[in-house]
Amino acid sequence: MTNKHGRYWALAAASVAVVVFGSAQSTGALWRDEQIVAGGTINSGTLDIKVGPNGAEVNDYVLTALGAADLGPNGFSQAPLSIRNSGNVPFNFRLQGTTATGTVPLVLTATTVAAEENCPAAGTPTGPTTQLYTGNASGAQAPVPPAARLLAAGAREVWCFRLAVGADPPQSASSTVTFSFRADQT
Repeated sequence: MTNKHGRYWALAAASVAVVVFGSAQSTGALWRDEQIVAGGTINSGTLDIKVGPNGAEVNDYVLTALGAADLGPNGFSQAPLSIRNSGNVPFNFRLQGTTATGTVPLVLTATTVAAEENCPAAGTPTGPTTQLYTGNASGAQAPVPPAARLLAAGAREVWCFRLAVGADPPQSASSTVTFSFRADQT
């Protein structure tokens, strides 16, 4: 009797093995279609955002001028940053986000200015300006998504960044802010 049950188990196991191996096969298909269309032009382009000093913009840039040692209460550091469309297609761009590390709480102000000289190291930005952001230096976005700023191919825009400390900054502490920009084809 045990022998009879052993055969059933062997047959059941063989059936399961066939099902498992049988289902492991794959199927492939090739699809092909053709369509005749009227003549037209297909254009490609290059989307490329660069940052840095005017005429020397690069992909990654350390804005060393936006920093100071021994900032006192209500002190600030301010520096311009040129943002250039070095591609050949227009794009929409924005400050996608900022990351602040360290223990000094910083307030960020981002303003567009006509040229680098309109963003002095001391004082307020001059000439025609548009303030894009004021608030916590960590998590800043300007303009607020989904809004963006249009930049034509070959054009540039200058942003004036200001990082300010409060009335009672911690002593012997430092912070670092990283800016990330996003560009999307229009």
